[in-house]
Amino acid sequence: MRNLIDEYSKCINCGFCEAVCPTYPASGYRASFGARGRINLANLAVGEIKKDGKIRTNVENYFYTCLSCYACLQVCPAGVNAGKVSDFMKVVIAEKEYTEKTQENPVARMIVEVTMKYMNPLGVRDVCARWAEGIDFDDSDTILYTGNMYQLMAYSKKLIDNLRSREDLMVKGARLIIQYPPLIKIFKNFYDIETMEKMEEYLRNIVFLLKKAGVKFSYLGEEEPYPGTMMFDFGYLKEFSDYANRVVDIFRKHKVRRIIVVDPHTYDLMKNEYPKYVKNFDFEVIHYLDLLRNLDFKNIGEDLTYHEPCHLTRRLNYDYPKILLSKIGRLKMPDRNGKNTFCCGGPDEMLYPNLSERVSMIRYMELKETGAKKIITACPICYANLAKDNSVEDISSLLIKSLKS
Repeated sequence: MRNLIDEYSKCINCGFCEAVCPTYPASGYRASFGARGRINLANLAVGEIKKDGKIRTNVENYFYTCLSCYACLQVCPAGVNAGKVSDFMKVVIAEKEYTEKTQENPVARMIVEVTMKYMNPLGVRDVCARWAEGIDFDDSDTILYTGNMYQLMAYSKKLIDNLRSREDLMVKGARLIIQYPPLIKIFKNFYDIETMEKMEEYLRNIVFLLKKAGVKFSYLGEEEPYPGTMMFDFGYLKEFSDYANRVVDIFRKHKVRRIIVVDPHTYDLMKNEYPKYVKNFDFEVIHYLDLLRNLDFKNIGEDLTYHEPCHLTRRLNYDYPKILLSKIGRLKMPDRNGKNTFCCGGPDEMLYPNLSERVSMIRYMELKETGAKKIITACPICYANLAKDNSVEDISSLLIKSLKS
């Protein structure tokens, strides 16, 4: 609670954050769905706790819709991170100690319950490992860790496409699965085939590039666990702490020393959060692109634009994808780039698919306005949210095409 109060108390209510908050315009400029509005709601909630010991105002939707992209921090003259305020409030909601009635999102709770039981938010670890059939991996203490992130996007797309007009059905289904988690298994084959084929292709591209670079690595197959990203993002820190240690137990069972990650969310989680929750987290965590520095790529002479993932650019200061792309083609960045990049809407796609779609469309149009022939992503969530036509492509695909033989 102290961290929450310290963060929002710095706010001078200037409203600069509203100019960059993705959910503010996507909500129709409703104040409580913007960064400043969330600061004010947090102040109200804490005031209710101090007065009555409980939060009586329904605040859950406003904090759960925050994308935690931290764009607000970049423009705040007082150094307030409204995204962090939302993160703290989600913890308060998840712990339920200070809420008069439960305010947790049923879909969020379902994801936590299923993840804890199956170490995958949809209980489909076996399906998520199918992309690797026929690939020869090495006997190595270095692992390629997909975290199931690319593969899960095919499920996310199918669910969202079918339930966008009936968000209430997702909530009703989540409540049933909370009571009986094995029901999640009915979704085993409920994925978008085209998206799954694309995601599996991108993972095989990554394997090809790593092997070309001479990297030796193994893969955990059906034992590979999801990293717990959504559990952490939704504020279930007690559950996440237990879960992260279970994930690391699997790594240690396989005598892993180095972890090659392929997506921004897992990279951020493993670099910045796992060491806080796992004692003696002594693994080397490295992004796969960093292992390709000895490869030669030719300039393909095309106009490219790059959507910078929030987690890479703002949380990890990781710009190597942009540097690499500038050597491969004519890079034309959108107006909002670098630390001021605009979110793809991805973190909201499971809880608030319609809001997420509006955010992603804003970003998609910004990228198209560059006039570039291709929109390049380096994140499966960003790809899934921005792939509104065939111009959107994962960076691994472009690297394969530009690789010098």
